[in-house]
Amino acid sequence: MPTNLPAEARHKLAEYQSAKTLEEKIEVLRQALSLIPDHKGTEKLRRQLRKRLAELRDELEEKKAAKTGGVSVFSVKKEGWAQVALLGVANSGKSSLFKALTGAPSPVADYPLTTQKPYPGMMIYSGCEIQVVDLPALMTEGFEETNLASKNVGIARNSDLLAIVLDGSREPIAEFNAIESLLEEYGITLKKRQFEVEVERTDSGGVRVVVMGQVEGGQEAVKTLAQQLGIRSAIIKIVGNVTLDELEEELIRRPEYKKCLVIVNKADIDDAKADAAVRELEARGFTAVKASANSADLEDVKHKIFKSLDMIRVYTRKDGVVSERPILLKRGATVSQLAEKIHRDFSEALKYARVWGPSAKVQGEKVGREHVLEDGDIVEIRV
Repeated sequence: MPTNLPAEARHKLAEYQSAKTLEEKIEVLRQALSLIPDHKGTEKLRRQLRKRLAELRDELEEKKAAKTGGVSVFSVKKEGWAQVALLGVANSGKSSLFKALTGAPSPVADYPLTTQKPYPGMMIYSGCEIQVVDLPALMTEGFEETNLASKNVGIARNSDLLAIVLDGSREPIAEFNAIESLLEEYGITLKKRQFEVEVERTDSGGVRVVVMGQVEGGQEAVKTLAQQLGIRSAIIKIVGNVTLDELEEELIRRPEYKKCLVIVNKADIDDAKADAAVRELEARGFTAVKASANSADLEDVKHKIFKSLDMIRVYTRKDGVVSERPILLKRGATVSQLAEKIHRDFSEALKYARVWGPSAKVQGEKVGREHVLEDGDIVEIRV
């Protein structure tokens, strides 16, 4: 974050985080851009804000179209238990892989930028229906951003997992670096933060800082930074270790972390290069898998997609009969959240549940609403 931003610009950027509606966010960002001087030191920040502004405007257009009964080709309704967005550079074999995973049609050709709108399909894995969306290319083969990138990012932002498809026969690491950089400019980070920051605005009392970890400069430095950003009264909670630069980035831009799986495609063309790319990506902390859309066996890819979603399968039981199809829940979900997923009335009427499986101390254990479930549990809800 540039350190020479005018105070008005810093205040306006901090104000963006508390904006509620799309219209408010668009107006605040527009004003912030007008307050940031245009020079080399602010070039990256201005580019990031312009991209976010374009994405917000696209989102507003989609919302207005929906209100008037129109349906945009870039409107994808979530179906199944989770949604996975396929992202990639032109000609990475993304559409071929999509077809192999789901069996759904998507335009495939030898020329780049074949896909011009999102194509949803359903992947079945271990009884779970997972929606996969084939999105148009984010970038050309020369790593230039396409004119559909902002719309792609809008869908990707709302997905449960980003599956980044690389061409293993070209320069897969260069492709990944370009995609990661572009997503960063749109405010999406693929690297899980080592800290969490929560800002609770208050009507009075000044700035209070609660730290569970270490912050560069201590609490007084955090208060000074907050005041510089126009935050006069709030409770700022910080968990983990963070530098002041990271904290400022979080308070102003609040980059969104998205889970991702990197799929190194076309391994059948150059298996050694694909293997090397997977090793390098895993050394950098990413989950990666090699694949070939021409292969009949994509079970490893499907397994990695499911694992990367970090969800659990829970089976319901009624009158001694266990359901064949599982319910997918986020890891850490409770019995109460399972009941809510089934039906709101179940959650309200829930008295207790009996659980068989990994989370039960004894099979058929009687548990309460806040019991945390695990993958493979069987649950009988009692109302």
